[in-house]
Parts: sequence; structure tokens; C-alpha cells
Amino acid sequence: MTTASPRIRLAEGDLIVEVVPTIGGAMASMRWRGLPVLRDAPDLAIESANVRLMASYPLVPYSNRIGNARFAFRGKSYPLRPNFPNEPHAIHGVGWQRPWRVLEQSARRLRLGLSHARDQDWPFAFEVEQRLELSGDSLVATLRATNLDDAPMPVGLGFHPFFPITPETTLQTEWRGMWEMGEDKLPTKLVAVPAWADFSAARRVIDWKVDHCFTGWSRKATLRDTTHTATLTASAACSNIVCFAPRDGRNFIALEPVSNINNAFALAANGVPDTGMRELGRGDSIEVSMTIVVAHA
Repeated sequence: MTTASPRIRLAEGDLIVEVVPTIGGAMASMRWRGLPVLRDAPDLAIESANVRLMASYPLVPYSNRIGNARFAFRGKSYPLRPNFPNEPHAIHGVGWQRPWRVLEQSARRLRLGLSHARDQDWPFAFEVEQRLELSGDSLVATLRATNLDDAPMPVGLGFHPFFPITPETTLQTEWRGMWEMGEDKLPTKLVAVPAWADFSAARRVIDWKVDHCFTGWSRKATLRDTTHTATLTASAACSNIVCFAPRDGRNFIALEPVSNINNAFALAANGVPDTGMRELGRGDSIEVSMTIVVAHA
């Protein structure tokens, strides 16, 4: 018999967010006037600690895939443990698969921490702090990672929120480029945004099937439904966004503000520019944030 992980409830006005620190520092829900702004994690997912079914989780120390669970940095090759079923890759870092500890808690604010020692999932020591704060009808989520290792460390940060969609949901946002993907789900080349991925004018997303990284993102995306509007914005470092919509009846779209493109460390080692990979010396930090604001439709 499983024991449900404890949930922490944050509330401010019409906004309620539930967080489960022990399940990857993830949010279990975000509701506004009873409406799901992010998808609700099923009770069974929380009881079984299935982070993949949560409302949102942090991405640290990198976003998306590291191809075949191996990357090169400063002339050295680093193997990782594949951590995603049925794929040879490492994905989304370690934060989403580790329990976080509560550092500070109030009615509308939560601060979580995670300390990482070198292991098979990531060969550098670091610590990360996640802050979640409600203000009016908005949620601000912040990640700050600090290198504790003696060696310089490559890093990328991001967020993985899942937004429920209906046949009426529209998306409006802008980006300048798109990475084409191979059958192995790794990026192959950067291209101009094709018509099927152009949302500079709002249009419906229920039939959009996508699993791509977009560059030159405007750092603002608006989802509008018949009941409410959710506007996602991100800090300057998150000029890339990964969009995932499976179009398989699950009726969600993941809009993931991230600092690095997919497979960034391997691409950077091969001389590809503008991957978003950052390099932190010992004691150096990087911080990113996203904000979700909810309003009437």
C-alpha cells in the first residue's frame, strides 16, 4: 500500500496552487476560481509519485534531452544514466526525479531546496532553490542554481507546465526559429518557422501535434479559452521554449520556457552557436523565472 506524499497548499484570492515537494518539487495543481489553469495531477499519480502526471515541474540542470545520455564539455566526455523509459537519452536533468526540502513556507509563498552530489545522473555538485509565490491572480516561479563543484559546470534551467486545452482554446505567441527533430527526438537543424507552427495570430491548438524547440521566443504566450485566459511570461534567459502537444486525447499542451535548446551541451561541443548553454564556475549562479497570470476570457 502506498502513502500519499504531503501536499502544500498556497492560496491568494481566487488562486490556489498545490505543491508536492517530495515528488520532484512539482506542482500538483493550479486553479483559479475553481478552474484548472494547469492540469490537475490525479490522486493516483501523487500516491505513486508519478511526476510525469503532475501540473508542472522544474528542469535542472538542463532541459529536454541529452542525446544517448552522453555529452562532452571542455574536452571531456561524460556518460549519464538514461532516465526516461524506452529512450536511450537522459532528459530534464535530476530535479524532477528527486525529493526537495522545504526551506520556507507561508500562506502564499514557498521556498524549496535541492542539493546534488556527483552521481551517475549528473557529474557535478550543485544546489538549487525554487521559489513559488502568489500575488493577486498570478504565480511567479523562480529557479536559482549554484555550482558547488571544483570544476566548471554546464547548465540550463527551465519549467515544464502542462496547460489543459479544449476545442475552443487558442494560443498566441511568437518565435523566430524552430529546430527540426529526427526520429530519435533529437534536433537536426534550425529552420524558419513553418506555417503549421506560426501562432503570431491566435488560433486553436486542439489539433496541433508538436514536440519541438523554438528559438527567438518573445517570452510571452497567451492561452485563451471560453472561461479564462492564462498568460505565460518568462525572464530574459528563457529565450527558448519547448512545445509538446501529443494530440492523443489527453488534451494538454506543455509550454516550457527554457534557457537551453534541446541537446544543447552536445551541440555546443560541436560548435553550434546560441545553444543557451551556460557555464558556471565554482560558486557562480544562474536564475530564471516564469509568471502565469490568469484573467477573465
